Amino acid sequence: MKKSFTVFLLFLIAVAIACSGKKQSQTNPTDTKGRKGRPSEALALRDANDLLSKGRCADATNSYLQFLQKYPTDPGALNLLGLSYLCEAKHDLAIASFQKALQVRPSYTDVHNNLGVAYMELKNYPEARKEFLIALQDRNYMKAGPYFNLAKLAFSQQSYEESRALAKKAMDLVPKQKDGLPEEAAPLLLYSLSLERLNRLDEAAVAFRDLLKIDSQNLEASYSLATIMARKNQPCVARQYYLQVVDADPLSDLGQKSIEALKGIQCQQ
Repeated sequence: MKKSFTVFLLFLIAVAIACSGKKQSQTNPTDTKGRKGRPSEALALRDANDLLSKGRCADATNSYLQFLQKYPTDPGALNLLGLSYLCEAKHDLAIASFQKALQVRPSYTDVHNNLGVAYMELKNYPEARKEFLIALQDRNYMKAGPYFNLAKLAFSQQSYEESRALAKKAMDLVPKQKDGLPEEAAPLLLYSLSLERLNRLDEAAVAFRDLLKIDSQNLEASYSLATIMARKNQPCVARQYYLQVVDADPLSDLGQKSIEALKGIQCQQ
């Protein structure tokens, strides 16, 4: 599940950056459009956002911390700092940053959702669920994120039917694009994995293939599909998908598992 978290974290980052200026007053530095002065601060924050969107987590953290030295109670910057800490897997620091943002603005829905992610990474599932449910109460908030996070939470607790249903809800709420987007891939992966755990192999195989149409490099989908094909006594198809994983990243955990699985595959083609 690490890949799905990473992919959807990028989506959370994109949403937070896009919204960071919208909920602030026009004179607040987090309004990166700089409508009323403070252009240098707006530019600094924009540069920090760019670092975070590129996955340069530590650099983004340092930039947000510098910004917050001037504006220590800026809720948008505190939210983004929390996301950069999440990106660095510094979960306790992320929680502290999100909580500080909520002290300034208790109704900041995006922070509740992100705080839930931080709690979930620490396996504090009751607090995570509480925060996701708070986020869902906001009628104007993009609900795909909280639904996906609740699905991931259910999956972590081996409640696969609930995970499947919640992931499907997230899939239905993500805006559809012609070529697919990472935020579409994350709930679809979770939906597919839930079907696999429920032993609904035919449906899972269809879902994994749909995912590979969106994200052809998704190794977890290729590996899972290979495993399903092996279980359905289609060794040549299984071999094809195992080889995709091996060729893409032979030293990864999934690459090593695929190499081991290939030793038992008997394909005459």
